[in-house]
Amino acid sequence: MEGRALSRPQGAMMAQPITVMLGILPCVFSITCLSAAEQTGAPACDPSGVCTAARPPAAPAGGKQLWAASRAFTDAPPLEVQKWVSGKPEMEGKFLVIEFWRTWCGACKRMTPLMNTLHKKYGDELVVIGLTGEQEEKVLANKGPKKEYCLALDRPQADAGTLNAQRSTLNAQGAGVAGGPDQAEGTIPTTEGQGAYEAYFGVWGWPHVIILEPQHRTVIWEGFPGLKGYELTEAKVEKILALGRAASDKKAGKR
Repeated sequence: MEGRALSRPQGAMMAQPITVMLGILPCVFSITCLSAAEQTGAPACDPSGVCTAARPPAAPAGGKQLWAASRAFTDAPPLEVQKWVSGKPEMEGKFLVIEFWRTWCGACKRMTPLMNTLHKKYGDELVVIGLTGEQEEKVLANKGPKKEYCLALDRPQADAGTLNAQRSTLNAQGAGVAGGPDQAEGTIPTTEGQGAYEAYFGVWGWPHVIILEPQHRTVIWEGFPGLKGYELTEAKVEKILALGRAASDKKAGKR
């Protein structure tokens, strides 16, 4: 699942440094929007490598496949988890790389080395968080490459009402904007093991990764990190971090 760059809703104002950063990032992302409808079915890994709960729709012409509702360039809700399995990390002033995953997911296991590398190599500037709505026992018993980054349990779906309200607010902000992105509509779907935060993003294929910038927690990257041709790589993360540093330096210079 590769991230796709979309226009920000006009109702969400951002500081100039972040505007500069987001103005450059479209060279990394595609300019498309896809809203995936929830379907039933046994979890499986499709030909592209992502493990899904449904058959993926065809990718838009010239675009990238996304197994979630697009939230690119919108401000994410505050990350509130049910429990930090590995201890709560210090997130202030850092990029957040949030990986929605499942213990049964083969593609998640294949992406674990990448997430570990990002955690080790760029830990001073970003926090990698593996988030799942599964039971803690399953997470602790998970076999495969060890996840060396932060792990957390998502809040249960019973808390999804607040996130639905936040989704309505974001949709309203983008309504009627000429050339603006399509917004996911309706209440958040339910899949086994899905918590409230993941459901807000409409995730139905795993792993799904989002990257949030430090100031506004704006989604600046989203997608399946292993999608051929649109992979999330160390080089791509380095570019994102470099833009963040440049924006911070510019902001500091104006003080």
